[in-house]
Parts: sequence; structure tokens; C-alpha cells
Amino acid sequence: SLWLTQCQAAFYKPRHAQAGRNPELRALLYKVALLNQAGVIAIFVKDGPNRPNVKRNKHVRAQPHWLVAEFTEIIELFGFYSYTAPGEAEAELARLSREGAIDAVLTDDSDAAIFGAHCIIRSLDKKKRDLVTVYTSNALENTPTVGLTLGGMFLLAVLRGGDYDTIGLANCGITIAHALARCGFGDTLLAAVLNMAEGELRHFVIRWREEVRTELASNSRGHMKSKQKALSTKIPDTFPSLRVLKLYAQPITSWSEGFHPPATDSWVAQVPSLPELALYCSRKFGWSPLDLVGKFKKLVFTGVFMRRLTLVFC
Repeated sequence: SLWLTQCQAAFYKPRHAQAGRNPELRALLYKVALLNQAGVIAIFVKDGPNRPNVKRNKHVRAQPHWLVAEFTEIIELFGFYSYTAPGEAEAELARLSREGAIDAVLTDDSDAAIFGAHCIIRSLDKKKRDLVTVYTSNALENTPTVGLTLGGMFLLAVLRGGDYDTIGLANCGITIAHALARCGFGDTLLAAVLNMAEGELRHFVIRWREEVRTELASNSRGHMKSKQKALSTKIPDTFPSLRVLKLYAQPITSWSEGFHPPATDSWVAQVPSLPELALYCSRKFGWSPLDLVGKFKKLVFTGVFMRRLTLVFC
């Protein structure tokens, strides 16, 4: 959905009419073509009907984006795969990562890390195609200056605010939040949310909140630069919200009760259909045969050649 929004916003200008036919679709095609050149098997996951209906204090649109059907056709023409998750796409992708069904999640949304994705790649740069930024859960946890476990990242989201609560803990900056995460408060809180019944969890949170207050006031574990007595007195008894905790720790995915995991074994390499792709581009963008040769030479042929090679030698 992020790609759809970006491509639509790029042409939401007075000069949109000068951008040619279906510029949003053309931009999406270029993005998918870039993945095709990277030689990957791409799985596109769309937000589903059970995602939270409010994010960042805004009501989430229930109806599918108008570009979804067209985008799905482009995905299939390149031999890639797509499906609709029960809930949020980022949570679904993170679960696919944890299940070992995918090697990496390509996204600019940090929620994928909070949901537990093992490897995240920031979106490819069309100007520097061989340069990507990769984040792994192993590196985040074992880099001395970072030292963030999954529970630690979970706590950062709770303290600093995010999609489900834009405020978090008021006056808690990133440095203090990071220090509390390194104290292990996120690990214990995440484990409690995942394993405790509602009543037991409520009692645990009361104790947990008091421990956080004590640590802020004393800095007994030495992860903060100084004691934070003022902040320790300002943690409300309503923090953290159990609803927010569960949205981060237990998002709805295809592995949730009442749903079924996707058939990941069917995600195999496929060669894009050049005739069908050419027909689509001619129909949607008005490209002439000469245009098609020039555009495909730049966008498509390299990826098709690489795919054919991998199918021969793998």
C-alpha cells in the first residue's frame, strides 16, 4: 500500500495530464521491473480487512485502493506472487520472515522490525541499484552500541509512540527509551503479553510499571546517563495500554486462529511473459513497437535473461 500511495502522490499535481497515460501504473511497473532485475522471487502482501481501523489517529480506509487490481496484474505479468493478509501487511511479512518462508522484507516501514522480521531491506534506489541498506535482528541485538532484542524494539514503540498510539510515554526521549530497553523491560513485557491471560497480564503490568519507575529514579543498572526522577513520577497508571501492547505483540496474521498460512511451496521462480507484458504496456501506456523495444531493453530484458539463467543452473 505504501508503493500505491507514493505512486499516486507523485502525480497528484496540476501537470498530471502531461505525464502520459496511466502514470501511476507506469511508475508501479518500473518498481516491479527493478525487482525483476534484482533476480529475486518477490511476494507482495496487501493489507487485509482485519487490520486496525485507526492508525496515527486517522481512520484507515476499509475499501481497497483503486490501484490494487491493476497492480496485481503487473505483479503476475512479471512472474511474481501476491496475496491479501488477514490484517496488516507488515505483520504478515514479519511472520513470513520468522517462519523462514522469505529471506527478507523489503519495506520502509519500521513496524516490520517491531513485529519480528529477521531481515529488512530498505527500498531499492533506482539510481544506485547495487546499494541497499540491510537490517538484521541478529545485528541489532549483537551490535554493542545498539543491543536491541525483539522485546527492546517492542518497548521502543510503546515508549516512543507509533501507529497505534502516537504519544507513547510523554517526555520519554529516544535515549531514555533505549536505555530502558537495554535494561530488559521490553523482554519481560513482551513475554507477559504473549503468555499471560488478561487478568494476569493486568497485575503484571502494575508491577512492571513500578519497576520502570524505580529504575528511572535510581538508574541502578547504569544504562542511563543520569537518574530521571522527574520522569519516574509522571508515568500514569494507565500506561501502557493493554490494547496497544496486544496490537504490537499479537497482530492478526495468516497464522492466527481462524486463518490459514499461505501455500509458500508454490512460490517458485517464473520467467515473465514477454508477449503478455508487451500487450499490457501497449494497451495501458500506448507504447508503440519501437517504444516497447527501447523500454524493455532498459527495464525488462536483463531480468528475464537472469531468470532464465537461474532456472537453467539451479
